[in-house]
Amino acid sequence: MNALPSTKWLALGLGTYALAALACSAEASSPPPSSGNQPPAGTAGTTAVGTGGSTAVGTAGTTAVGTAGTTAVGTAGTTAVGTAGTAAGGMSGGALATCPVPPAAGAIADLLIDNLEPDAADASGNALPHVGNRTGFWYTYGDALGSTIIPAPDPSGANPLKPGATNCHGASMGCVLISGMTAMADELAMKYPYAGVGFDFSNAKKPCVYNASAYSGIKFWARGDVPITIKLNTTATATPDGGGTCTGTMCNGGFSPAGVDVILTTEWQEIDINFAMAAPPTWAAELALHPDKANLLSVQVQIPPGQAYSVALDDFTFY
Repeated sequence: MNALPSTKWLALGLGTYALAALACSAEASSPPPSSGNQPPAGTAGTTAVGTGGSTAVGTAGTTAVGTAGTTAVGTAGTTAVGTAGTAAGGMSGGALATCPVPPAAGAIADLLIDNLEPDAADASGNALPHVGNRTGFWYTYGDALGSTIIPAPDPSGANPLKPGATNCHGASMGCVLISGMTAMADELAMKYPYAGVGFDFSNAKKPCVYNASAYSGIKFWARGDVPITIKLNTTATATPDGGGTCTGTMCNGGFSPAGVDVILTTEWQEIDINFAMAAPPTWAAELALHPDKANLLSVQVQIPPGQAYSVALDDFTFY
């Protein structure tokens, strides 16, 4: 399967959740950052999502994220996207010695990204199944502003993230489970705390480019009790030490469903990141309107500031 904004709203099947969605958006709103103590990336406002349905897509807001935070996006890697945060990779050493040239790519039949099921080839469950030449690992990351996340980031790779088995999607025997609390934002000081979890598609001690041209998008299932920032990171949004080519103030923008956040509920719901519709946050106006699927790096699910959270993720696939 390397955060948040004001927005117009498109609520699908949520009735009573509309006011809550707006409240979350207001709490997370902030202008584009100019210096440190920022999350590794971000997206836009908050949109309500129907239980068990697909994500509601609204218009993007303004997400305060930017260029800070250190995310080890891979296998105990050291891909810094700033200086304020810390993150952990998975197994030490990286999946590959060097990034593939040309980049790794998947065929149309290679849809599975990770169902988090126990796998004899990877007892920890930390690595993606080696389908479609994918070699990524799961990791958690967080800021240096007091936010917490369990499992804790571990840059050493000694304790890689392992799937849990509590109330996973459908009959699944494994899913990613994270919990903790993010610190409150301080807009005057331009500090926007965060914590999150993610994986690279390809990895060689740092994220490698992955060519997903064969696919139209990514779907996964999620449940929880907070808004989440979904970030599809590409070379255009990541800094060079994170596997990308981005420089300047628009880096780490990420792409998400229509550029908005998703409100989770305690019931599992399917999240759809369609490449033709996914958008960056409005503060990252210089980024392309939609992600370049031939140059993907990672997927991250990030928790915005001021949230006590418990989130589960499962069954990531291309389509």
